[in-house]
Formats: sequence, structure tokens, C-alpha cells
Amino acid sequence: MGLLDTIKELFTGNKIYRRNFYNAMQIQGQSTGGMPVSDDTAMNYTAVWAAIRILSESVAQLPLMIYQTDKLGNKIKAQDHQLYNLIHRKPNDLMTTYTFVQKCMMDLLTRGNSFVYIKRNGGARPVELLPLDVTKVKLVENEGVIYYELQEGGIVDSYDILHFKIMSRDGLVGISPIDAGASAIGYGLALETYGNSFFANGAKVSGVLSTDRQLSDEAINRLRVSFKENYSNIQDANKTMVLEEGLKFNQISLSNEASQMLQSREFSIAEIARLYNIPNHLLRDLTKSSFNNIAEEGLNYVKYSLMPYLVMMESEMNCKLFRKNEEGKITTKFIVNALLRGTPKDRSEYYRTMLNIGAISIDEIRQLEEMPTIDGGSNHFMQLNMATLKDIIDGGTLNNNNNADS
Repeated sequence: MGLLDTIKELFTGNKIYRRNFYNAMQIQGQSTGGMPVSDDTAMNYTAVWAAIRILSESVAQLPLMIYQTDKLGNKIKAQDHQLYNLIHRKPNDLMTTYTFVQKCMMDLLTRGNSFVYIKRNGGARPVELLPLDVTKVKLVENEGVIYYELQEGGIVDSYDILHFKIMSRDGLVGISPIDAGASAIGYGLALETYGNSFFANGAKVSGVLSTDRQLSDEAINRLRVSFKENYSNIQDANKTMVLEEGLKFNQISLSNEASQMLQSREFSIAEIARLYNIPNHLLRDLTKSSFNNIAEEGLNYVKYSLMPYLVMMESEMNCKLFRKNEEGKITTKFIVNALLRGTPKDRSEYYRTMLNIGAISIDEIRQLEEMPTIDGGSNHFMQLNMATLKDIIDGGTLNNNNNADS
């Protein structure tokens, strides 16, 4: 039984009175520069492509785990949970978790929404997570109850749809970044179009021809044809120019508009970085970057660019993938430790401090560095002749020191 057949069987006969419809895909318009902007045309602009790729791949590469909270409040990997393999490795038969998360992020970064159908077994346990085409899903609200209508037919209860969304005016449907940034994207596309046109005309108006002689109409036409045939294309640049009739070539400077094209392109890249809230250097704009601030911006990228997406997706999954009696006890979590590790020097100082105060063990440090555990590595130490916490608590080390003094 296919997805749509399952949905129809679940909801056949239910009559839904629709009060409001929210189209999840409304990104097609005209920028102030006159360039048509949609998700397809926007992706043709390399800065937009790079921003979407960086964000989607950054989130997709993070391990997605399930944790269980014990009575002491400790969070432990729930590898025996029924949904662990579904969440951590393979959400459906066609996708790995990486591909699944990347697809969801692509929808979010272009259309502001991502819809995933939760296929459940007879016990209401999720068995597959199936991403839907955003353009074929509509949100239906009826007296405070939310449903989702599929274009092919069928109404799905909100509990069976993971609806990831970014900024929203009504809390129900996210705003398309491409729609919101149509003016900035159109500006960049206009620069691309202008640049291509500029360089397609290889001769450009970089100089003028002058002569003291009066040229006949025949000579002017012959000169015009000669220039068009020999110097009008980009591949004709730097050719040796042959002049006749006593002509002289006088070079002139480029127009301000042409000479400032590079500066305009840098500004356009900064606008896209601002639209997607990512550091400029990730779009290969290093004009205002240094070694020191790039390291700091890398941490800010995780905290301020990625974390909002991670928390939003975790919250939605926690609300709809687990049973009522598991709420607050079983949770999903993206692991961001690898992105927050910093430089080797920073990590070594952090590990040394945490080890010396007994906060972490040698094995925990080795695991963070993807190294195998060692014998005795699970002990915790404090700066008292490097005694173990157990010895300190039992008074063994203290008693031994007191006996030695006496």
C-alpha cells in the first residue's frame, strides 16, 4: 500500500470544513532590479547556492541521536530504542539520515517549510519518515485544529506530519528566505547578467580612434565592419590592432560603473550572507577576515546560524515521534561537539582544566578525540597528588597524608 493509499484509508469519510488555507510555497516575484526571482533562478546565483549548500551540509553531517534521561537526570544514548535506527541511520528505504536532513534543510532554506510524513505501524510507532514535496502540501486550519492537505488527495492529521519551519508571522507557516530576500538576490542576478554582457563585448569602449583626415562614408563603414569582425568578442581581447587611414588609438579609462563592478559583487555577497545569517568568509569573501576572527566566527556560526535550525527540528521530532509516556524522557539530539572543538591548543587547555577538577575522565577525553579507551581511564582525578575522587571521598588519601605527617 502506497503513502497516498494509506492516508486516504485513514481519513476516508472525514469531512473537513476549511476556514483558511496557507500555501507553503509562495516564492515567485520580481525584484526591484527587474529580475524575476524564484527558488530556481535564485539557485543560479552562486552566493545563494553556496549559502544553502553550506547550511544544509553543516546540519546534515551532524550525528542525530536518541537520548534517554535516567532518574538522576543523566542523558544516555538510547541505542536499544525502537526508533534509534530510524533516526540515526535510515529514516526510509531510499535515504540515509544525511540525505534526509539535507533534503529538509534545502526546503527550509528555499521555501521556509519542510514537510515529512510519519508512517506508523499498527502500534502507532513510526516506521518510516517520508519527506513530501513542499509545493504539493497545504496547511488547513479548522477551529484551532491543524491538518495537512496533499495535492494528490488526502488529509493528514498534524500528529503525522513533521512540519519544520523557520521564521513565521502566524506560527503556522514559515516565511520563504528567497521571497523575503528577493530584492538582494535580484540585485546579485542583475550584476551577473550585466557582467556577462559586459565581457561578451570584448572590445569594450576602452578607447577612441582619431585622425586629422576627413574619412569618407565608405572608409567609416569599412572601419566599422572591420572592428565588428575582429575585436567585438571576448576571445578577440589583446589582439594586435591594425589601423589605417592615419588613425590613432587613444585609450580612455573605464566608466565608474564598470570599474566598481567588483565592489558591487562583494556587496551582493555580503547581502546573501546577511540573508542566511552566515559569516561572509564561508562564501569565500575574505575582505574583512583574519586568522583570529575566522576562528571566532566559526564558533558564532554554530551558535547563531546552526543552533536555531537544530533546536527547531529537535523540538518538532520530540513532540511527534515518541509516545506520551516517553515525553521528556526520550529525546532526539544533534551532536555538535565536533564543530565546537576549536583548535588543538584550545582543546588541550580545556581538557586539562576539566580533567584537573574531576569533571571528565581520560576515557571521556579520548572518546571526544575518537580514540579508544584505556585501562583505568574511567577514573576521575583532582589536583591532590592526582588522587582519584573515590580515594578523596573515602578519605583514603587524606588519611594516608595525616598518618605520614604524624
